[in-house]
Amino acid sequence: MPPVLNNKYRKITPTLIAVGTIVTGVGLSACGVAGSPTPTSSSGPHSSAAIGVRQTDDAGRRLPFDTEFPDRWSSNNDGTSYEPCTQVPEEVVRRFGLDVESVSDVAGSNFQTARGCQWSYLNNELSFLSQFVGNLDRPQGGLSAHKEEYASTTWHPDIEIEGRRVILGSSDPSDCAAYVQSGEAVVITNVVLIKQNPPPIEAVCASAADFLRSTIDGIPE
Repeated sequence: MPPVLNNKYRKITPTLIAVGTIVTGVGLSACGVAGSPTPTSSSGPHSSAAIGVRQTDDAGRRLPFDTEFPDRWSSNNDGTSYEPCTQVPEEVVRRFGLDVESVSDVAGSNFQTARGCQWSYLNNELSFLSQFVGNLDRPQGGLSAHKEEYASTTWHPDIEIEGRRVILGSSDPSDCAAYVQSGEAVVITNVVLIKQNPPPIEAVCASAADFLRSTIDGIPE
């Protein structure tokens, strides 16, 4: 199940998401997690709609933006306490050539499964990397059940990072996502490269895996 993502030009399509985001037009089809989003209107990152809405993770760390979604944290993504938006160090974001200031919420509606952040590349603002979490439909089956459920995804050989199993999947030559289980959820690192001549899919997957490797110490098992 690759994810469903949104960049500044694309908003997540919740129905395509199960555990992830969908990169509309670029190919990331959904990956399995349950939940149906409830659309919420918005009028800007600092609008009055955000007043009184939770803006911090479980540890009290402030999001890098104002969310207007009262159910950004919900039963669709509470399988892990990991919050990419507050736990991915800026140093890591910069190291991968991403624009720290471009950070945005992966969610495009309230009560969405995907919970996390997205960053554009400094040298190509149409390309982006995102990391987000979403609950597994069958957590007892782990990543194997997830792969079975999303058999239409192109799954590449599994890898291991810090002793943990990581699965790699893509649905388009320009994107690849790395998945690691965390509690009853999965953490997805997705790379989408919008280029006339994108690099080989192996290189795209390696980039997603490298970013996950740089953040995995903060992701609880």
